[in-house]
Amino acid sequence: MQIRLFHLQNSRSQRIVWFLEELGLPYELVINHHSDLDEKKNSPHQLSKFSAVEIINQEQIFILAETSAIIDYLSYLYPQLGQSKLLGSQLQSFYYWKNYCEATFIPDLLLKQIFHQIVQRTPFPVRFVSKFLKYGFDQSYLNPSLQQQMTMIDKHLKDHLWFAGNQFTVADILMWFPLLACSANDHQFKHIQRYLAQIENRPAFKKSLIKGQWSASTFQRGGSTCLNN
Repeated sequence: MQIRLFHLQNSRSQRIVWFLEELGLPYELVINHHSDLDEKKNSPHQLSKFSAVEIINQEQIFILAETSAIIDYLSYLYPQLGQSKLLGSQLQSFYYWKNYCEATFIPDLLLKQIFHQIVQRTPFPVRFVSKFLKYGFDQSYLNPSLQQQMTMIDKHLKDHLWFAGNQFTVADILMWFPLLACSANDHQFKHIQRYLAQIENRPAFKKSLIKGQWSASTFQRGGSTCLNN
């Protein structure tokens, strides 16, 4: 089976690069940059400008988009980082955090990004209006919601090495990106910081950052941190 990954630099698809490195699977990586988003080469999937995989198996070509769907499908084929060895509360934690990431956590972060971009793109003479709207939404909903979520996550990681317990799983790969976005330069959640540090020590993670052309400075400049803006 041949795997070709279409990856957008400094995006959520970095997690797919990491996942493939953890499994040790051979793959071809096609890296796109944000400046190229209007070009057709970015993804073979007609509805996606972002991550997609093209899988060639026995001369049949299969295309799949969306980070969580790609990881779920590849986890079915290669279950080493899935739920097969989990029991009881570990299995429950695995399913909860894996789905919480994309259903609850990331949507709030995307709202942060959307309001940030609206402010940046508003003409200067009337920018105060969009700033006022962003401030009101942040203070009334987004900041309290994200603070509550980070507190819940930090409490969970206080008693668990990984999200599903003692075993590293795809739930950890999925949760890394939003946690990094929400905890950059914020050390109030010490258990999350410990968790991110142990991820950074994984050889496959280090290798994936190089292959995926990850830039921490660009990521932080992009307005991705969530609790203080």
